[in-house]
Amino acid sequence: MLNRLPKREHNGLISLKRGAFALLTLSVLLGACTPEPEATVPETGVDTTLTETDDTDVEDVAEDTEEFIGEMVTVTGEVEEDYGINTFVIEDTGEIFGDKVLVINTAATEPILEEQNVRVTGEVRELVVAEFERDYDLTWEGDILQTIEAEYVGQPVIVADAVEVLDIP
Repeated sequence: MLNRLPKREHNGLISLKRGAFALLTLSVLLGACTPEPEATVPETGVDTTLTETDDTDVEDVAEDTEEFIGEMVTVTGEVEEDYGINTFVIEDTGEIFGDKVLVINTAATEPILEEQNVRVTGEVRELVVAEFERDYDLTWEGDILQTIEAEYVGQPVIVADAVEVLDIP
């Protein structure tokens, strides 16, 4: 004699199996339909979604300036000097006497501090003080203006659309 469940319990078990199968199938189908996360583009219109291969070395910008003038770059490095809320100098992280590049942070809301590691995205230009003061409403005064004129005029500068602080010292 076969061991059989009463018809009522048998139908409930079949319904339970069908429900479990339907739920499993639905979860697989929905998982396949989930879109990939999209890159976020801030109001500046610059895509700041980065990978390791997106970064350019500060040294490359400093030494091969002509190659980078007018180009958008992303560099990661350490803030060597800060000159107020919208101006600082960056060098490759871990370099003691490495090449430095001036950064003008056009979207600054608070100053970037010395020794912070940052990722900067912006256009490389050659520094002409009068143009930058006019174009970006900069007010470098006294010693800061003298230092910038003495060390960075004619040198590359990154006009940053985005600055991300990677750590706080």
